Amino acid sequence: MNASATEFFIPTGDPEVQLHARLVVPRHDSTEGSSGNKHRGVFVICHGLLDTKDTELFQSLQQHLAEKAAVGSVAFDFRGNGRSTGVTGYGDYAREAEDIAKVVDHVRRRLGQRVVGVLGHSKGASSMLLYAVKYGAECPPLVVSVSARFWIARETQARWKEHQLRMLEKEGRFLWRSFGGPPAVGEESGNARRWASAELLPPPPVREYWITRQDLEDRRNIDMSVVHRLPLHRVFVLNVAGDADRVVPTDDVWAYDSAMSKAPAYSTTRVSTQVVPGGTHFWTTSEERARLFGVIGRWLDAVLPLAKL
Repeated sequence: MNASATEFFIPTGDPEVQLHARLVVPRHDSTEGSSGNKHRGVFVICHGLLDTKDTELFQSLQQHLAEKAAVGSVAFDFRGNGRSTGVTGYGDYAREAEDIAKVVDHVRRRLGQRVVGVLGHSKGASSMLLYAVKYGAECPPLVVSVSARFWIARETQARWKEHQLRMLEKEGRFLWRSFGGPPAVGEESGNARRWASAELLPPPPVREYWITRQDLEDRRNIDMSVVHRLPLHRVFVLNVAGDADRVVPTDDVWAYDSAMSKAPAYSTTRVSTQVVPGGTHFWTTSEERARLFGVIGRWLDAVLPLAKL
């Protein structure tokens, strides 16, 4: 493997919340500071709902960026997910945007790395776009949104069971599910660990995911049309979805494209939207991931010179 990894915790200023992260760079690079590094910079990678940085999608993406594009990356677990501490929530997109800001700042200031992009999947992509809108002046110049939901209030069909909804009505909250713990191992299940350093760490804890009335209200109030305020005069955006996605319809990726087209500096050079044949929401198979990474790689080849990176 022509890439090396370092894992660490990122403080957030809240003693209850530390974010666990993994930096992967081409093996010939130093991970300590940007002087002398030969890679083009670092992407910050953001996972989705009930996910972690350790699924095959993100591990293989980090390896692909390092080996094929000479780009480093930092994948991290949002608060309350994976090995990070704290508590996650169903409607906590704004808090996740703050987590992203903390990671970007840490990678720049503490690791001395140039952050050239942010990439998010599913819920993490929506949180990432909210971060890019709020922190426009600090946002890295490359933004990649994968399988993002535009209409956040539109629930996945049959996500909640009748007894859960009755409990919500009676008690104001219900236990959705338990999550976390040691991952299942296997190529297509998506969690075979690539990085030897991670084998020395204890598995993520098993957690309970509670849904409250406030969670649902917060989620209903999220308006992703704010992406028309993205600073397109200084950033390039790639929106990607799979045409076999059964979680988020492809209508959503075109809704993002339409909303971004209202930004003052919009152009088809600044915003690219692509639907990948055969791609599912979780990009489960190696064939799906190869098509996704091909789209991202070709886009990087096109925009890196334009962004002067």
